[in-house]
Amino acid sequence: MMTDLAWCLADPHFERGDAALATFHRWTEAFLARGVQNLVLLGDLFQVWVGLPAVETEEQRAVLSALGRISSTGRNVVYLRGTRDYFIEGSLSEAGVHLRDQWDLDAPGGLVRFEHGDLINSSDQNYLRWRELSRSATVSALFQLLSPARQRALAQKLERSLARTNTYYKAYRPERELNQWASRLAGQGVQTAVLGHFHVDEATHLSGVDIRFVPQFREDGAFLRVRADGSTLLQK
Repeated sequence: MMTDLAWCLADPHFERGDAALATFHRWTEAFLARGVQNLVLLGDLFQVWVGLPAVETEEQRAVLSALGRISSTGRNVVYLRGTRDYFIEGSLSEAGVHLRDQWDLDAPGGLVRFEHGDLINSSDQNYLRWRELSRSATVSALFQLLSPARQRALAQKLERSLARTNTYYKAYRPERELNQWASRLAGQGVQTAVLGHFHVDEATHLSGVDIRFVPQFREDGAFLRVRADGSTLLQK
C-alpha cells in the first residue's frame, strides 16, 4: 500500500471538556503510525481559539502538544487560519506548526491548494475588514493589556457569539465568488482545491478546478486523504 501524501481535517469546533477531542487524538496517533508526511488542518479547530497564555485552555494546550509531537518527527504540519482563530501565531510556531492563509501541495496529479475558505467571498467587505483588524498586532497588544480575567471573559463571550453561527455555513454558498476564485486558481496552475468553512461533504468542478469541500471532523471523524497519485478520498 502506497503512503498518502497528506491527511486533512476541517472545522471540528471543539469546546471545553469536549468528548470529541478523544477522536482527534486517536486520529493524530493513526497519522503518526501511517507515516504520512503532511498533516493539514483547515482551521477552526476550536469554537474559538485565542492563542494567548491567559486564555488558552487545557484542551488547546493538549492539542498543541500532539501537533508538536508530530512536527518533532520531521512531518509537515500546516494550519490554515480560520474564522475562529485569533493570535495563534506564537503557540503554533512553538509547536513547529506552519500557519498559513493558503498552502499548496505539489502532487503527481497536479497542484493541490488548501484554504479555510472564508476569504473567498470578496463581496463581504465587512467581514474581510473585521478579519484583518481583529487579528492585527495593534488589537493583540491592546488585548494583552487587559487583566487575565478580563481576557478570559472576552474570549468566552466571543465563543458564545460564534457558537450561534455554526449552522449558517451549510446554507452559505457565494457561487459567483467561488467561480471567480476557482478561475484565478486555474490561472495559477492549481488542479485541485480543498476547502473547509462550508461544513459540507461535496465535490464539484468549477472553472477548470476540482473543488473538494471537507465536512466537519467532529460529526463523524471524517477527514480527507490526498493519495499518492494526487486524488482525494474522504475517510470516515
